[in-house]
Amino acid sequence: MAHYTPKDPMAKPMLIGGLVLIGATVAVLVSNLFSTIEKNSIKGEIDTTAQVAAADANLAPIGKVNAVDKSIVKEARSGEAVYTAVCTSCHAAGVLGAPKLDDKAAWAPRVANGLDGLMKNAINGLNSMPARGGDPSITDEELSNAIVYMTGKAGHDLSSQVKAPAAAQAAPATTDAAPAAPATTDAAPAAPATTDAAPAAQAAAPTPEVVPATEQAPTAAQAAAPAATEAAPAAQAAAIDGEKIYKGICFSCHDVGVAGSPKFGDKAAWDPRIATGMETLYGSSLNGKGAMPAKGGNPALSDAEVKAAVDYMVSHAK
Repeated sequence: MAHYTPKDPMAKPMLIGGLVLIGATVAVLVSNLFSTIEKNSIKGEIDTTAQVAAADANLAPIGKVNAVDKSIVKEARSGEAVYTAVCTSCHAAGVLGAPKLDDKAAWAPRVANGLDGLMKNAINGLNSMPARGGDPSITDEELSNAIVYMTGKAGHDLSSQVKAPAAAQAAPATTDAAPAAPATTDAAPAAPATTDAAPAAQAAAPTPEVVPATEQAPTAAQAAAPAATEAAPAAQAAAIDGEKIYKGICFSCHDVGVAGSPKFGDKAAWDPRIATGMETLYGSSLNGKGAMPAKGGNPALSDAEVKAAVDYMVSHAK
């Protein structure tokens, strides 16, 4: 006898409902899958911004060239500016007989040579005064300005003798044909030339710093004595560029050994001075000694700057 199972009327609806539910679930999952793929996919070209920046940095030039129009002439400094930068070290204190800025009597015999005569000596140098006061960057026009400024301060007006820059630069050449006449009439000036270490042309460009050989056991440049005993001064000067100070004022005497000052890098000349000790050298530099004015003739320098310049010179003499 066969077993009879009664037919469930709900079986079919439940099967259909289950299939619909499964289909809906699959549809949602597929939709989410495509949505995720779309959002995380890369669209368009690859971003090469970083690579381009790196390439530009690698290809950047290592230097550059600045074109300069040489037809544009640099504006000449005023006479006062040139005097303050170069001439003051000698003419403020009358170093080596240089006429002081406001000494009318000292300037009188020099002014008698005229602006051209003063310019010739200023350009070429004379006795202890180096050419152009030791600063080759000074132009003829600036020398002329400095001479007129200094003589004017002493009560002598040479402004009427000033020529146009081009003519002023040519003046030494045009007046070179006449030295014979001044030489014959300047028998007396010959003596002043030997006694006045700073002749007429020193009005334009005197040497900034003078260090006599005989009177300067401790010169203004001998400030690099034993580091062990000078730790404090050395530390103070370390932050200052001594080379810059030296090239700004000290070089005019120490490069050529003006008035016996020890030449830069001359170990034999520096040894006895270094032996006196740093404090002695600093003191001579700051207060002056013999023909050397205090602070090399530039009172605007700080004590630390003077010491730094001394340290620089001594370091190159060891």
